[in-house]
Amino acid sequence: MTSGESTLADRLKTAMELAGNQSQSEVARSVGVKPQAIQYLLDPKRNATGSKHLTKIADTLGVDPTWLATGVGGPNPRNIHDNVADGPDIKGKGSYPLISWIQAGGWTGNCDGVQHWQADDWRPCPHNLGECGYVLRVRGNSMTNPSGPYSFPEGMLLFVNPEKEPTPGQFVIVRRDAKREATFKKYILIEGEPYLEAINPDWPQRYLKLEAGDTFCGVIVDASFGNLP
Repeated sequence: MTSGESTLADRLKTAMELAGNQSQSEVARSVGVKPQAIQYLLDPKRNATGSKHLTKIADTLGVDPTWLATGVGGPNPRNIHDNVADGPDIKGKGSYPLISWIQAGGWTGNCDGVQHWQADDWRPCPHNLGECGYVLRVRGNSMTNPSGPYSFPEGMLLFVNPEKEPTPGQFVIVRRDAKREATFKKYILIEGEPYLEAINPDWPQRYLKLEAGDTFCGVIVDASFGNLP
């Protein structure tokens, strides 16, 4: 580590100063995002830890992308007009946005339905979740089954790969067409027909038939409670 910047907000502020005191609007315009996205990263109260736009922000400001993302090394400022190769892609190296269930329900096959800069937090994952991977926090008890091989109590983190093709037996996120909000269930077949199963044996509506318009929003590849004390 070099210098005293210990947070992404500090490093981004330093990078903007090194690039000639660029404003939030100037950076946003160059990167192709809304000014609020840059404002979010700069807000010390938010304590943001990442963004899918970091590589482009670093290139725009002429600093090392690894330093901007992690604090490792130094900014190594350069003339932003230098003809140099792009830095490494920070996205996909282990941190993914913790988003809301409503955002997850907005999945449409690309990243547009998940505004990463609005994420509640960023969480590390040992698996590659793809370009638009995300994290959800379990709500309710429909997927709690202490006596079964798998149990997902309320508050557990789900690490989701939205690009993975679901197969029966996997745990999935599905947007139900009627409510336009995501739900977490096990994908199964009953007499050859696709269903969603709540694995809590006492849940009143354990089996939901997949209907026309229901959309798979991702496959769960890992689950945990995050950093335990």
